[in-house]
Amino acid sequence: MSETANGRVPLSAPESEDYESAEHTSVSPDSTKKSKKKLLIIVAAALVLLAGGGFVAWKKSSLFQTTVKSHLDTKGKFSALNTPILLGIPTIISNLDSGDGHPVYVKLTAKVEVLGASNEASLQDKVPEIQDMFQTYLHETRAQDIRGNGIYRLREAMLRRLRANMAPLQVTNLYLVEFLVQ
Repeated sequence: MSETANGRVPLSAPESEDYESAEHTSVSPDSTKKSKKKLLIIVAAALVLLAGGGFVAWKKSSLFQTTVKSHLDTKGKFSALNTPILLGIPTIISNLDSGDGHPVYVKLTAKVEVLGASNEASLQDKVPEIQDMFQTYLHETRAQDIRGNGIYRLREAMLRRLRANMAPLQVTNLYLVEFLVQ
């Protein structure tokens, strides 16, 4: 490269061509095709994800609506058969099987959660049967059977018996409101 009188290097045509050719080679037609392909793939994937999310949201909303519709009666009100009823069982005092002649007493108050009944009054005729079932089961139980988590096992056994005795109705839970062993 030759310098001019003022000390500058003149731009020659070949150097400027190299500059322009370098400019053109940095973005070749092949690279623009590749970037367009990548962009197209990304857009297609995003559309598929959006469509899938929309479908899931639509299905969930229709599932919710069918669930709500199944709980509605013909007048558009929630059916009384699908609302749980808490049936209060009066306090029961029973003696346990001690085996050694020493009396052990249990005081029990419970509530039974029932589905499938129209109202609590329709369940009141079942209360004596439930009390008899509780008394019979408690007479068979020993004091050492209800120590520790034995109360949980007692509750589960009573719940199984309740479900069997009240078969057309669905017993969902048994709440032991008061349980005292003396």
